[in-house]
Amino acid sequence: MLSVEILGGVGEYGRNCFYIENQRQAILLDCGIMKNTQKTPPNITFNHIEKLVAVFISHSHIDHVGALPILQNMGYTGPILMSHTTAQQLPLLIPQVRTFYPDTIGKWIEVNEYLAFQWGYSGHLIGSVWYKIRFFDEMIFFSGDYVVDSYLLKATLPEEDGTVYDVAFIDSGHAEKCIRNLEVLQQMAMYVKAHPNHSFIFPSSFSGKTVDIMTYLSEHTTRAIRVDAKLQPLLAHYDEEHENIWPNKVMLLERLKQKQDSHHVLYFVSEQDVAQVEELAMDYPTAIFVHTGYSRHASNPASLKHISEEFFYKTHPDYWDLVELSQRLRARQTIYFHSTHTNLTTTFPKEELKRD
Repeated sequence: MLSVEILGGVGEYGRNCFYIENQRQAILLDCGIMKNTQKTPPNITFNHIEKLVAVFISHSHIDHVGALPILQNMGYTGPILMSHTTAQQLPLLIPQVRTFYPDTIGKWIEVNEYLAFQWGYSGHLIGSVWYKIRFFDEMIFFSGDYVVDSYLLKATLPEEDGTVYDVAFIDSGHAEKCIRNLEVLQQMAMYVKAHPNHSFIFPSSFSGKTVDIMTYLSEHTTRAIRVDAKLQPLLAHYDEEHENIWPNKVMLLERLKQKQDSHHVLYFVSEQDVAQVEELAMDYPTAIFVHTGYSRHASNPASLKHISEEFFYKTHPDYWDLVELSQRLRARQTIYFHSTHTNLTTTFPKEELKRD
């Protein structure tokens, strides 16, 4: 019987880390830190490490992988599983990383005689995945960070084969919202067109959202796109893994690179590079800042001096996504993570399931 311990990530936004024990063996789902100044780690101990046989990583963001060096320092030497694209995005070389490639999608991959998994794309970031895990006789689903309606990236779910999961971990990062991403993109394009004499500055994250926005605006406005050097590696991954992109959208990325110059440009700059944001603000004093997530005005003081607009683009499931996911993923226990708006007692409407 599964024993689940939340080491971080439930009732909070960050340090996602879930420990699951079964028959004296254990696995870990993600191993992140908080995105605060303290970089708060998960509550992992040497007792956890002693039983740990595998770590499953959903994607490369720090709140999902930031504590991996802690595992190494505590003596963990077992496999750390992730997609090959996620491994390329890690800032540090981790010797025990074991990767999988697109040709294995939907297939059972054996870790050992009692542990195997399937995987699929989760739509949050190029290379981000979900897991369907068989751990002895128990079944586990882990969504990772999940985006139902990314403009470019595929988001799939396991084949409906009658599986009832003993436990499902579902991303609930935007549980308090109801958003249609395509409508947000359309509103952004209309706003850009309505301000022809302004450049735009988009403080951006290393995420699928950033490429979705720049691609859509390249397609639906006449503006040229300028991408900061720190975000260029993100675009490179899109060139390398077309399997992760909806087939009818691959050519849009080529259009993005071929777009002709224009006087008023759309600038995408790393939101973490405050100096670069300040420099752009000085170079383009009439530029409009566009924020596409939870407000980051405090971290980008230059934006306070400029016209600023906010368009919230979803990077996690919203309320209605969670209702649909909860109904689709038939589980005896569901744990919603990645939000201060959900906790271990949270439920969403779904079919009542009972153990046979």
